[in-house]
Amino acid sequence: MSGESKMADSELTLSEILETGFLKCEICKAVYDDPRLLPCLHTFCKHCIDNFVENKNQSGKYNENNQQGNDTGNTEAMTNSALEETIIQCPICKSEISVENPKKVNFPQNTFLHDLCLMYEYKHEKHRNCDYCQFEGKVVGASHLCLDCHDNMCQGCTGAHHRTKVTRDHKVIPYAQAQKGLYDIDIRRNQVQLCDTHDSEHLSIFCDTCEVLICKDCKVESHDKHKWSPNEKALTKYEIQMRNLHKGIQHQIPTIHNYIQFLANYDASLERNREKTANSIKEHAEALHKQIEEQKSLCIEALNMETDKERCMLQVRSQNLKTAAISLENNEMYLRVLLEHGKPDEILQLHRPINQRLTALTHMQMDGISTRLKATFQTGSSTLRNIQTVFGKMSISHDYFTHSDSGLASHNALQICNMLPSIRNTPELINEFEAKGMFDTKEVWPTGIAVTKAGEFVIADRDNKIVKVYDKSGNIKQEICGQEKNKLATPFDVAVLKSGDIAVTDHEAEDVKVYRTTGEHVMTIKDGIKYPRGVTVNSKGQVIILDCQLRQLTVHDPNTGNLIKTIEGKDNKNTKVMVDPYYVTVTPQDNIIVTDTASPNLKVFSPTGEYLARYGHYGIGKDEILQPYGVCCDEYGYIFVADNNNHRIHVLLPDGKFQQFFVTKTENCWHPMGLAITSDGCLAITEALGKIKVYKYL
Repeated sequence: MSGESKMADSELTLSEILETGFLKCEICKAVYDDPRLLPCLHTFCKHCIDNFVENKNQSGKYNENNQQGNDTGNTEAMTNSALEETIIQCPICKSEISVENPKKVNFPQNTFLHDLCLMYEYKHEKHRNCDYCQFEGKVVGASHLCLDCHDNMCQGCTGAHHRTKVTRDHKVIPYAQAQKGLYDIDIRRNQVQLCDTHDSEHLSIFCDTCEVLICKDCKVESHDKHKWSPNEKALTKYEIQMRNLHKGIQHQIPTIHNYIQFLANYDASLERNREKTANSIKEHAEALHKQIEEQKSLCIEALNMETDKERCMLQVRSQNLKTAAISLENNEMYLRVLLEHGKPDEILQLHRPINQRLTALTHMQMDGISTRLKATFQTGSSTLRNIQTVFGKMSISHDYFTHSDSGLASHNALQICNMLPSIRNTPELINEFEAKGMFDTKEVWPTGIAVTKAGEFVIADRDNKIVKVYDKSGNIKQEICGQEKNKLATPFDVAVLKSGDIAVTDHEAEDVKVYRTTGEHVMTIKDGIKYPRGVTVNSKGQVIILDCQLRQLTVHDPNTGNLIKTIEGKDNKNTKVMVDPYYVTVTPQDNIIVTDTASPNLKVFSPTGEYLARYGHYGIGKDEILQPYGVCCDEYGYIFVADNNNHRIHVLLPDGKFQQFFVTKTENCWHPMGLAITSDGCLAITEALGKIKVYKYL
């Protein structure tokens, strides 16, 4: 926003902020009309976004039409294309944003800016007619505003409004005084959000289960059994999180600006260095031209003198070579006889003087040949090399900047720490229970864990061939094993879909089964799968399945199970990087993290499948893993990794750097397997032989 730079200089009052560019859309440059919030937190008018998406979609159709030419299927292809999701870029930050239905763009309203725009409108002169007089067919200018009814009123209707029993306590303000800023606090206090479903009801309740604002009627109708809080109480938790993030951003902004200045300085230094180096090249070339002319005369004179001298020495050289040849022939005959008739001890006793002598004679002969070849070669391509040697050559490379050069590296860790809440040095165990079931026939082997929105724990018990559902306290609620063809063979990992259903990888059956939490089978996913292990869900709700035999990832539609795409997990050399992958999770940015037990390390892929990075290698030290199993990521981007054989949990920063060990043998951590983040922000860990432990980590 254009007003951000002004607001950065000092703290402005709300009235002053309204007069900056804070309320202006960056696309149309006008005050927001129905402001809509994009996922990147930038806001634009709804009609501006609609036009932007339509233009993007039309451009895509045009390109598709050009590629397809005059095929008979053009009309159908363009129709299908219009229904496919469109990827747009935010005009400010260039973030890529997916629009699932370009014909019905539905980004949420920015209620904060919407209310400020209303306030801006109240505070500026505008011809307004009395809403009540219009009912009587009159056109009378409005002079007052009721903050409770949000109605415009003339002077006469204002008096009547105060005399009516229902409205006599309403807050009615004159526009003339509102424009002077005398009622800013009252206007803001009376701006409330109304429920879309129940128009007259205020959104005064926060559903902690669904994390949405609701009204009292919504609570009764659709959120009756959910955990809820009054807005003021719910605000405390989320305000602390947002203030921590805000503090981190405040630290990050000057660092980024400093680095921008560093890049500008570096750019200017590149131009200065180019000019200086070019001048040096020109001056050196002119000096060499002069020296070449001088050297030409000296070389011709030297050539004549050296040629005569060389010819005089030829006879001596020839005689020396003849002597060397005779010596070599004698030595060759001696060596041949020795090798044919000598005993081992005789050969071994004489090998050293023979090698020394023959080597010396061989080198003497090569020296003579080398000198001649060099003289002959100088008239050919070596001329260019000699010129390069004399003239000099450009040396171009990239050296790493030091901390003092850029000032960035020294701030990097500080930025990340300020942006994130702190991890506890001493973990707090808040719950522990055994993952035993009613029908267990073997020791519990909890290979997978997921947590529902209601805070229930879903455990995949591989050896008992069952999925178990526990409530928050660890009491078993449901056991899911399937029936007939939908019966679980060897469940390994679980994930909770956005619908609330449970996806279970069944590597013996070579599929992924989806069940209700009550146990009913929903569907089976088989397309593109051979030996599934890990499973997770991205921000779009798509199911991501890790196949350890095909060493790849598949992305599936959560409603139909249809294969959307395959991620082969290849590096820039087109080589598959996964060796024996086990578990998978996604970051808040939908990057995909895979644990690989054979490497052993973590591998990171972009949402589209590009291989981005890896973490860890074999060992017991920091940044070292013996057997990486479960992995999960919280809303801040912290990455948690179960190091099974080292009996500990690694905590990584969002950029993949090691932060600390969370729980270890000291906290009685024993062979951790599956990991999950709970609905209230705790870390749940499954251990071999069945213990489930829940830790508070922030």
